[in-house]
Amino acid sequence: MSAILFDMDGTLVDSEPLWLEAEREVMESVGASWSAQDQLSCLGGPRERTEKIMQERSNNVKPYGYFGDQLDILMLEKLATQLQVLPNAIDLINECRNFGLKIALVTASGGQLMRTVLTHFPINFFDITISADDVEKSKPDPAPYLLAAERLSVEIQDCVVVEDSITGVTAGLSSGAQVIGIPHLVTLSDHKNLRIVDKLSDISIKNLLDWYPFLNQNKVRNHG
Repeated sequence: MSAILFDMDGTLVDSEPLWLEAEREVMESVGASWSAQDQLSCLGGPRERTEKIMQERSNNVKPYGYFGDQLDILMLEKLATQLQVLPNAIDLINECRNFGLKIALVTASGGQLMRTVLTHFPINFFDITISADDVEKSKPDPAPYLLAAERLSVEIQDCVVVEDSITGVTAGLSSGAQVIGIPHLVTLSDHKNLRIVDKLSDISIKNLLDWYPFLNQNKVRNHG
C-alpha cells in the first residue's frame, strides 16, 4: 500500500503570513522587533526553535515558554477566522483518495492548532493526523513521518511526502520517503529523492503516477 503524507503550514494552508503577524505582535508586546528573516529561521518548525530565537531577540525578558504560549493564543484565533486553504489542496487530496491512496496530515504544529486548521477541511478528510504532540522529536527529525507510515500500515519507502520548508523536506528525506518540495521563501538543495515544483497546483494524480509508478502498484483497494 502507498500513501501521500502532507505537511500543513504553507503546504496545504496559507498560514505563514498569519504566523508572521502573530510573531510580530508577540515581540512588539515586549518591546522587541521581529522581521521576515526571523520568521525564516523558524519556518517549518519546531516550537522550541521559535521559543529559543524569541528569547534571544528579547534578551530573555520572559520565562521560557512564554512566547510559545502567546503565539498559540494568537494563532488559534487567526487560524479559526482568517485562514485560507491553498488552491488545489482539497481537489488534490480528493483525487488521491478516490484513486485509492492513503492520506496523512503531518505537522510540526501542536495538536490544538492542527485541530483548528482541520475545521477548514471536510470531516475525516485525512486517514490519520500527526502533530508535534504525537512525537518526542518533531521535524526535522524523521519521527513524525515514520509514525505516520506506521499508523497507516505502509512502508515509508512507499510514501510520498509533500513539504514546503527545509525543515520538513529534511524530515521527509531522512525518513526514507520520496519528497515533493514546494519551496516557500526558501531554496531547496537537490537530492535524488526530491522533486521540486513551483506550487501545489502543479501536482495532480496523473503527475504523481507518472513520477512515482509504485503508487499505482500499491494503491488501496476499496478505499473509503
